[in-house]
Amino acid sequence: MIKKKSSIFGLFLALLFSSSMILVGCSSSPDEAELKALNDLKEEYAALQKDSASKEAEKAALNKDIAEKNAKLKKCNDDQQVVKQRLGK
Repeated sequence: MIKKKSSIFGLFLALLFSSSMILVGCSSSPDEAELKALNDLKEEYAALQKDSASKEAEKAALNKDIAEKNAKLKKCNDDQQVVKQRLGK
């Protein structure tokens, strides 16, 4: 019985605390400074997204260049092995 009363009292305190936080923390509308900060953050986010996309494209181009150079290097190594084999015979 005592446990039940203390748990109900704890639940009541938690409910009271959370409802007071909601009432105190919420305002009817954001002020001008908050709207400006939000718009600034949106612009910064868009710029970072654009920068990220360009960096990803640059990374893909560099990976393509690396793959092409690795293919050329492999071909050169294969050709070198063929020449060595022919000279060795």
